[in-house]
Amino acid sequence: MHVGPCGLACSACGLYHRGECAPCGPGNTIEARLKIGAQERLGFRCPVLACAISRGVDYCSRDCPEFPCPRFERGPYPLSHAFLQMYRRRSRKLPCRENN
Repeated sequence: MHVGPCGLACSACGLYHRGECAPCGPGNTIEARLKIGAQERLGFRCPVLACAISRGVDYCSRDCPEFPCPRFERGPYPLSHAFLQMYRRRSRKLPCRENN
């Protein structure tokens, strides 16, 4: 099963099942690099995927010490603000005040 660095499972995505979207895959995979390349050719770049690739992070919430970061706050991404708040409470992290 393909899961992107953001935590969204491709198998749960209708676009993926209709063949309208390729899987992202973890940030350290060829699938992730292919996906970001395709996005760049279309004039778009997912900031979460690009960050995971540049930092060598497979899954943001598992591997990145900065998660949750402003990239998720600015959304729209698959993780709700309520989930991010719960994650911070449980991990005892204060809300990020960074604008990037």
